[in-house]
Amino acid sequence: MEAEDFLETFNPSGEPEVTYLLYEIQWGNSRRVWRNWCRSIHPEHAEMIFLENEEIHDRPHIPCNITWFLTWTPCGACAHDIIEFLDERPNVTLDIRASQLYRPHDRRNRRGLRYLAEEGVQISIMDLSDYDYCWDTFVDHQGEMVQWDFSDEIWFNSQRLQSILNPF
Repeated sequence: MEAEDFLETFNPSGEPEVTYLLYEIQWGNSRRVWRNWCRSIHPEHAEMIFLENEEIHDRPHIPCNITWFLTWTPCGACAHDIIEFLDERPNVTLDIRASQLYRPHDRRNRRGLRYLAEEGVQISIMDLSDYDYCWDTFVDHQGEMVQWDFSDEIWFNSQRLQSILNPF
């Protein structure tokens, strides 16, 4: 993806209109990792575009580990569809790392995140090492170096996510 798009949409204090989903898939015992990205195209969310990818559906019985780096955490409706996808594929593990929380005051979104966690999905807020990794792995940055200044936002979003996942 373009450096400008990454810097704009993965800023944890921004409010991007487009959601990017950077992903890695490791099939079976292979050491090879398949990497790519997609983005939301109104009205379809990035998560749904990923789940509709034919290559994901071509190998339903092969175990795989999927890691997503998302602009936002999934909304409640996407969480439901992600759980449905995972229920059909018990050999799939999913790790979601998001830049920030999507409408965290909406109870459907909070409930969706809790359901994902209850179903075994790892959900976290991207840390500085995730930003470095995405920058080096997914971004066409032409050798440009970036100094991230997101520590406060990361801490705040991480605390907020934990209060959603563990409300009591």
